[in-house]
Amino acid sequence: MNLNRLRHAAICLLRNSRLYKHYAIFHTNKLYIPLSIKRLLYTETATDPQHTKRIPGLCHANIQNSNDKCHASANDDVLRVLFDDQRAWERFSKHKSLFDSRTSSGLFRNQDLATPTGFEIAAQKALRRAELLVQRISNAETKDELRKVVKNLDRASDILCSVIDLAEFVRTAHPDQSYVRAATWAYEYLCSYMNTLNTNTNLYKALKRVLSMPSIAHDFSPEELQVATIFLRDFEKSGIHLPEKDRQRFVDISDKIIALGRQFTQTPPVRAVKQIEVSPASSLEGLNPGYVKDVTREGEQVAVISTNQGEAQMVMKYCRNEEVRKQMYLAINSAKREQVEVLEDLLRTRAELAKLVGMDSYGHMFLVDKMARGPEHVQTFLHTLADQHKPKALADLRLLQEAKRSHIGSNDSALPTVNAWDRDFYIDAVVSFSSSQRSTPISPYFSVGSVIQGLSRLFSHLFGISFQPAEILPGEVWHEDVRKLDVIDEKEGKIGIIYCDLFSRQGKISNAAHYTVRCSRRVDDDDVEGDIPSGADHNEIGELAEGGEGVVIGGKPGKYQLPIIALMCDFSRTGNRDGPALLSLIEVETLFHEMGHAMHSMIGRTDFHSVSGTRCSTDFVEIPSILMEHFVYSPEVLKLFAKHYETREDIPIDLIRSHAAARSTFSAIETQSQILMALLDQIYHSPLLASTSFDTTAILAKLQDTIGPFPSAQGTAWQIQFGHLFGYGAGYYSYLFGRVLAGKIWKVLFQDNPLSREAGMRFKEEILKWGGSRDPWVCVGEVLEDERLMAGDTQSMVVVGEWVDSL
Repeated sequence: MNLNRLRHAAICLLRNSRLYKHYAIFHTNKLYIPLSIKRLLYTETATDPQHTKRIPGLCHANIQNSNDKCHASANDDVLRVLFDDQRAWERFSKHKSLFDSRTSSGLFRNQDLATPTGFEIAAQKALRRAELLVQRISNAETKDELRKVVKNLDRASDILCSVIDLAEFVRTAHPDQSYVRAATWAYEYLCSYMNTLNTNTNLYKALKRVLSMPSIAHDFSPEELQVATIFLRDFEKSGIHLPEKDRQRFVDISDKIIALGRQFTQTPPVRAVKQIEVSPASSLEGLNPGYVKDVTREGEQVAVISTNQGEAQMVMKYCRNEEVRKQMYLAINSAKREQVEVLEDLLRTRAELAKLVGMDSYGHMFLVDKMARGPEHVQTFLHTLADQHKPKALADLRLLQEAKRSHIGSNDSALPTVNAWDRDFYIDAVVSFSSSQRSTPISPYFSVGSVIQGLSRLFSHLFGISFQPAEILPGEVWHEDVRKLDVIDEKEGKIGIIYCDLFSRQGKISNAAHYTVRCSRRVDDDDVEGDIPSGADHNEIGELAEGGEGVVIGGKPGKYQLPIIALMCDFSRTGNRDGPALLSLIEVETLFHEMGHAMHSMIGRTDFHSVSGTRCSTDFVEIPSILMEHFVYSPEVLKLFAKHYETREDIPIDLIRSHAAARSTFSAIETQSQILMALLDQIYHSPLLASTSFDTTAILAKLQDTIGPFPSAQGTAWQIQFGHLFGYGAGYYSYLFGRVLAGKIWKVLFQDNPLSREAGMRFKEEILKWGGSRDPWVCVGEVLEDERLMAGDTQSMVVVGEWVDSL
């Protein structure tokens, strides 16, 4: 059982009790909606409480009449209104205080979490159950008990993660610092306990013994065998199979890596040059005159400009003088030698760890259980992609060269060199000239509620799955803006819960994220009675954590706990707090992306927690979410929901096309830069680290001159700003890899008919429903019906790398 596996949110190119009731009730094929929802179809005016007015888009109807033509759309529009109309939301929830501690149901309806102190209670209950499971696994002797070893390892993982994952989310999202402190304590407390499990040889030996017994292992389902293999591999990646002396060394090296990683990422890069002096100040033409006056020394013609991010970006984008831009670029990419040494120490320490467990490099160690399977395959993919993509990057570069030639007034037939300090300036010049950037604003057609409504309609077309607003009990959520959705399958009923924390507020993180609060897994065969040793005193053991209550899922035996996830975004409302949040095209992409992860969690309901939903290979997990981004630009999909938030008029298709064209402007240059970064990551974690001449700055410069769109600049060391080298070391290629595969799936399955139920069900059956329980190469090969991918070998990587048009 590995800490890195259990703390899945830390390594993904991410991140409990009974349900009381929900508003949408299925009965004899008719949908009944309670009075509390019907009242939302009308809002009271401030002057006359007896007078009602229509909410735009909702029709007057007796919505309990299932034959009413307006019935379905009325319920659908309630979903939109609850996200867009703050007063409607308040009416929906005003019958109970959401934060009355006297009647609190506890966060996520976990009664232990009605107060911050409950985190300690929940952690202790989880720890007691986990310790019983560890003891049970270690003492397994009978065939029946040995047969349950993998199941019990997975149960222990689920019990611990039910608190760890929840605590990780709460310490990020909760505005109450007492909850944040309590959640942080629980998180660190249980993670520390899991560190001891990483070196528990009894667990490892029990698992090895089970896998070596044909009478047991041959009866494993493919999913159970996959889970057993994952646990075994993670144990061994943690060095548990090493002699005791080496195991301690493994722990020491791992601790050093964490310390160096924190030093590398948490300490802001200290530039060797903190400010630049520009003389004469008139060289700052293009910048705001008031700003230039402010930074110019009194009585002198010398401007002093800080190299902080905001001022540096302003100079790089608007200053017309190339020498000033160059001066700023060299300054902001300067580095002190100590910072470079921290990075190189981190990389060498990782290499030392890999060598200890018998691997050629950290890249080999990290990639052994990924789709890529090894650094050689990643290099093959990236170099193939770079070669195939280069013409597109050169076409973008030519636009910048022509813009530069025009700007400098050159009559030379040869195009000028565009340097890194020219990039932002000339991109802005070309984009500003483009008429597509002067089109009508698009955000009025994308209120948050409309987009949620559109996602529900889209999933209904593709999977037969839709969203329905659900009741929130007092104390169930961490902020009054949080909405709750029940996820309803047309055949299976309720299959999961999504908490949506989408609106900005003071102190909230700005990054969008998908958090797993609870995974799905089969629970009816847990045999919890077997956890208690014979003759044990229940009072001495203390209260124990229990798994989620199971529900029956259509077409599957047994009962499963429902998945619970939380989506975090940071969307701003228009004008005042009562107005809807109107989204930019990028923000719509973001919401579609995160909902792609959510659907993976909802549909990937496996028997085992460890492979449920998004608990899969990091170079596979982004495929569903990136695929969802493609739907944003489909006219057929936009017709489902993209309507003006005031007039309810459909979005003009030409408007979305112009914004999409602007969105893709110079995207090839950005992609080429991403390829360079992915290759840099691979080289930094390769066997080259063993060389005494290993130099991160020289390696970066060589790649910039061979792969990058712009030549290197002497005296720079941008690599110290590449924070992903710690969190995603040797795995930075994953996003590009996922983009190519998702793009290919879009073209093959959805491009011609994005609302096809047949295509949606094929994607569901071959990708989503498996979570991480099936070889991802088989998943991708089956969904694309391409046998070349099934082997997941070098040739497979070449094939994927050649799909450059799918980016």
